[in-house]
Amino acid sequence: MFSRQGLLQTWNEIRPYFIFSVILFFAAVVIGATPNAPTEYLSQQIKSLQSLADDINKASNPEFKAFLLITANNVSNTLLVMVLGIVAGIMPIVMLISNGLVMGYLLSEIADKGHNVWLLIVKGILPHGIFELSAIFLACAFGMRFGITLFKGVLGSLLGKTKPWHPFVRTATGSVPALIVIIVFLVIAAIIESTITYWLVN
Repeated sequence: MFSRQGLLQTWNEIRPYFIFSVILFFAAVVIGATPNAPTEYLSQQIKSLQSLADDINKASNPEFKAFLLITANNVSNTLLVMVLGIVAGIMPIVMLISNGLVMGYLLSEIADKGHNVWLLIVKGILPHGIFELSAIFLACAFGMRFGITLFKGVLGSLLGKTKPWHPFVRTATGSVPALIVIIVFLVIAAIIESTITYWLVN
C-alpha cells in the first residue's frame, strides 16, 4: 500500500482521471466567465460565500475561525465527493463543474468592476490554491475511478469474468495513502488561506 511500487501503480491508474479533473475544472472556469454562464445560480453561490466571509470577519479572531471553517468545509466536502463517486462517478464531476463555474463567474465579476484579476489570482488564489486544488483534483480522480471500477466489477461479475473486482480493490487500497495526502494538503491550504491569503487580500 505504502511501498514505492504500490504508490507508483496507484498513480499510473489514477493519473488519467486526475488530468481529466484538471481539464474539466478549468473548462468550467472559462464557461463561468462567459455571458452564457448560469448567472442566477452562480449569484446565489457567491452570496453564500460572502455570508461565510462576513461571519469570519465578525469573529474576535478571524484568522482562527477562518482556519476552522475552511478546514471543516474542505475536508468534509472532499471526503464526501470521494465516497459518493461510487455512484457512477457523477458527484466528482458535479463538484468540479460547480466550483469551476463559480470561480470563473467570480473572476469575471471582479474584472467587470475594474479590478486587476491577475493580481487577485496571484494574491488571493495561488498561495493556497496550489494545495487545495491539487487535493480536490486527486479526490475527484479517486471518486471517478471508484464509480467506474465499481460498474466494471458489477458488469464483470454478471458476465462471469475472473477477478472483476481487482481494479476496485486496488483503487480502495490506493485511496488510503492518497487520503492522507489530501487531508495534509487541505490543512496546509487552510493555514495559508486563513493567514497569508487573508492578509494579502485585506
